[in-house]
Amino acid sequence: MADGDSALQSLRDRIGTSRGRLDRSSENRLKRWILFDGNRERVATALLATVFAILLAMGGIWPIEYQELLAETTMVQTVFNTLLSGTILLVSIVVSIAAVGISQELTSLGNQSERVDTIIDFQEEIEEHDIVDVSPARPGQFMAVVLRSIKGRANDLQSIDGTSDREYRSEIERLQRDIQMNTEEVLTTLSRVPDGSTDELLTGLNYDSSWQLYQSRRIRTEYGDELTSAERAAIDDIVRMLRRQMVSREYFKTLYYKLELSDLSTTLLTVSLPIIVFITYVLLALDTGLFPDVTVFGYTPLTVFISLAYTIALAPYAVLTAYVLRAANVTRRTPEEGPFVLDDDRETAYDERS
Repeated sequence: MADGDSALQSLRDRIGTSRGRLDRSSENRLKRWILFDGNRERVATALLATVFAILLAMGGIWPIEYQELLAETTMVQTVFNTLLSGTILLVSIVVSIAAVGISQELTSLGNQSERVDTIIDFQEEIEEHDIVDVSPARPGQFMAVVLRSIKGRANDLQSIDGTSDREYRSEIERLQRDIQMNTEEVLTTLSRVPDGSTDELLTGLNYDSSWQLYQSRRIRTEYGDELTSAERAAIDDIVRMLRRQMVSREYFKTLYYKLELSDLSTTLLTVSLPIIVFITYVLLALDTGLFPDVTVFGYTPLTVFISLAYTIALAPYAVLTAYVLRAANVTRRTPEEGPFVLDDDRETAYDERS
């Protein structure tokens, strides 16, 4: 059983689905581009180019068997008929999901007003604590303001000349060091992200607020009787700001999924109609059988045409794969809700007891 678990973890590490923060800095550049950074249309094109190259390679390795296989017109037509039906079904499903998402936006004036008021109230909470005069309108800048505030409160807590308990000071330094490193990492990434991009919504997900909130609350509870009023106020401020960071992070994550679903629906509809027409043309072309029986570098026109046609017919599935890969990895790597810690690299006070 242990061998099976280690093999599963090894597989997760290779394909990039391990649980943890959304840390992309140490990953292979190609994998990072496919899973996160790459434009989804370009990723889909790269997937299709890979499929086409594999099909041509198969034709070069087993030329006779491959050409005989493609010469079976009835079987090839069955494959393309299946792809045609699948494309129509895929578009129907995605459009239905998009319609459900759109329907959630069609609410009454009261609900819309309440939604806007909630967002404005949340921004004003940041302004009321003298963190910033006017809350930034851009998600990345708003997240940067909140993170700098958390970092400032952590530095203030460490500098307070309060209890001299060695264990307490060690816990405070550990929390301050973690906030310092994590904040600098996220702010550095944010500085490289263009305003208005999807990455601006995703970058804040890399902040490990769950463990920091747990650690802050544990320090406040465990050393409550020894804390001075200044220390308690600083810890309360850290907890308050971490909560706001969590709320804004989940809201931006929701915005990301909304934009991603919209882009997926638009791209899929744009691609699918020409593909449906193209597959219909391929089925008619196969019926004519007007492909010359010549060979160039071991390839016949029929081999190249069907390989290319099959690759193009997979375009809707490549688009869906590109978008779902990124959305699934964002979900997989940011599963924490509130103070619950799922990162196995993080220690809590109860780990040894369990």
